[in-house]
Amino acid sequence: MEQLSCQLFHSDCQIIMRDLANKNQQVDHIITDPPYAISQHNNFHTLNNPRKGVDFGTWDWGFDPAFWLESAYPLLASNGSMIIFCSYRFISQITHKIESLGGVVKDIMVWQKANPMPRNIHRRYVQDMEFIIWAVKSKKSKWVFNKPEDKPYQRGFFQTPTLLGKERTAHPTQKPIRLMHEIIKIHTHPGQLIFDPFMGVGSTGVASLDLNRRFLGCEQDLQWFELAQIRLNLG
Repeated sequence: MEQLSCQLFHSDCQIIMRDLANKNQQVDHIITDPPYAISQHNNFHTLNNPRKGVDFGTWDWGFDPAFWLESAYPLLASNGSMIIFCSYRFISQITHKIESLGGVVKDIMVWQKANPMPRNIHRRYVQDMEFIIWAVKSKKSKWVFNKPEDKPYQRGFFQTPTLLGKERTAHPTQKPIRLMHEIIKIHTHPGQLIFDPFMGVGSTGVASLDLNRRFLGCEQDLQWFELAQIRLNLG
């Protein structure tokens, strides 16, 4: 389904990326939130009322957090950036893969949730942070970095609430539009093409169109794909 500045694919992103490569199509930036591969069964079988494990969906079990980059990296334009959300568990794995392909990791940013969901508060720290890898195509890249004029410098630290009100959908790892606005404004220019191979319910796409960027998104789960279509006024 497509309109002038937006194209969505209901498919495995590996298939779409191979097809784009065969057509010699490039994208200006890749901004994506892949599965974190952190779903797990609980480890408290001895408790009378064991806590449930973490299950984000079938797409999160056994996901290789770096393999997809082999297909994505060749699509990135010479001055393009990759912005990749990830768990702290896989920062080194993803950065190593990017560097092995010829990319350059510039920074690791942090998203801190202003209103995290507490759990096991007497046994563990509140998990209020997620990590974001910023990489560019090569050492020769003239990457985009739009420092906000009202700041003396830009920290690699973003703090927003998690989803509130009508923005929330059923997707368990949906990112706030406000967060995506901030990232897209800093790392891209109007009119550029942003690709999200794991678009979920389309938050990157909504923010891209809000800011006059073009968007290309891929999602293999039909439920999330249909929600993305609605949110992007393509349903």
